[in-house]
Amino acid sequence: MLRARGYRSFLVVMMVVLIIAAVSGCSKNTNKQGAGTIDWDNHDLRAEQFVLALVNGDFSEAAEGFNAEMRQALSVIDLEKAWEDTIANAGAYISIEEVTMDPHDEYDIYQVISNHQRFKVNSRIVFSEDGLVAGLFFSFVENPDAGRLTPTRGEGYTEIPVIVGQGTDYPLMGIIAMPDNLSEKATAVVLVHGSGPQDMNSTAFGIPVFLDIADYLAQNGIAVLRYNKRTYAHGADLVAHYGDDLTVREETIDDALLAKALLAQEESIDENRIFLLGHSLGGMLAPRIVAEGDFAGGIIMAGSPRSLLDIIYDQNLYSIAQMDISEEEKAVLLAQVEEARADYFTLPWIYINEMDEHPAADYLTETEKPFLILHGAKDFQVTTEADFALYQEIASDRPNIELRQYDQLNHLFTPSTMTNPTTDDYIPGTPVDTQPLADIVAWLKARF
Repeated sequence: MLRARGYRSFLVVMMVVLIIAAVSGCSKNTNKQGAGTIDWDNHDLRAEQFVLALVNGDFSEAAEGFNAEMRQALSVIDLEKAWEDTIANAGAYISIEEVTMDPHDEYDIYQVISNHQRFKVNSRIVFSEDGLVAGLFFSFVENPDAGRLTPTRGEGYTEIPVIVGQGTDYPLMGIIAMPDNLSEKATAVVLVHGSGPQDMNSTAFGIPVFLDIADYLAQNGIAVLRYNKRTYAHGADLVAHYGDDLTVREETIDDALLAKALLAQEESIDENRIFLLGHSLGGMLAPRIVAEGDFAGGIIMAGSPRSLLDIIYDQNLYSIAQMDISEEEKAVLLAQVEEARADYFTLPWIYINEMDEHPAADYLTETEKPFLILHGAKDFQVTTEADFALYQEIASDRPNIELRQYDQLNHLFTPSTMTNPTTDDYIPGTPVDTQPLADIVAWLKARF
């Protein structure tokens, strides 16, 4: 969630809260739905009007309702990119389904559920006492009548639709990319997302990272399971059920274990050769998930053994350093970052603390299972100096851990085009570089 306490409190980047992305091919609704001039004094209509302004492309008008701190946290351009990325995943807007309000002592939270072609979107808008927008969070609700999958052919593989966690409270649509013409049972990989609500392709900034990974691995004889993240498919239900008690177990770990169990039941897959691949936050959690789920081994892409709180803090400092503003303005933002850090960057205390109680370094130093750790040297979200260097230290006397670094690749493993990268380095439609994918295939095939 983006609240106005602490300069883009997530973070430009681990994608914990809000993915800011310009996405090609996003159609805007040119039929005005009555957004007009938002009536910020009418509590019954303002939340719906805010969402309709986004639908109609009136991002400047929507941002007029931000309070001063929110304006610093989220520019009009960033708001536009965030909404367009949401629409790229959810599909074209159809209608507003309902608007509800959750009152609190110092603020009100409005939930606007909008119907789209593939998924419903839950726009949670936080209004402060003075009636201005002080926080914003987009999540997705699985639409049972949309996006139903049927087996489809890829180049050298077949995509098989599955349900991860079928029969549980949070079933997730997924796809197994199954290689064709197998001479023996296949090695398989479960893909685990980074932060925030993400679809099965892990689409970020218009780049379908997991789709690219699955396509390459399946073409080269490796079965791959990808699935919608729980916060993507059931965001509103999770918020209602867990509130501030949500941890990475409910958000990520449980579903990864269910995904492995599903693969183990497939006749074409060797249950003893199921690996886990985690990207970003998924990479941070990979050592723990491998241990808990008894995976054959793990692949970490753009992860870190550090505390998420420290990573978010450094990301904010880096982002401020890149801003073209005065030193006085930077000092104000830095002070806000310090304040936000003390408040866990608006993330629930239990979320951070539960992760810190399970350090990735402990799992890596104790395991004998094979791990491959991949990092882009142009990654500004988790860096060579602060994050990859720690993996190097851990691996120095651990022959079961292999490391690879790629000089010109960024956090999404696409080629970097910037000297000092920002989110502008993520160009929609750019494919994941094939070199790390080739290294993954070679590493997996060398295991057995």
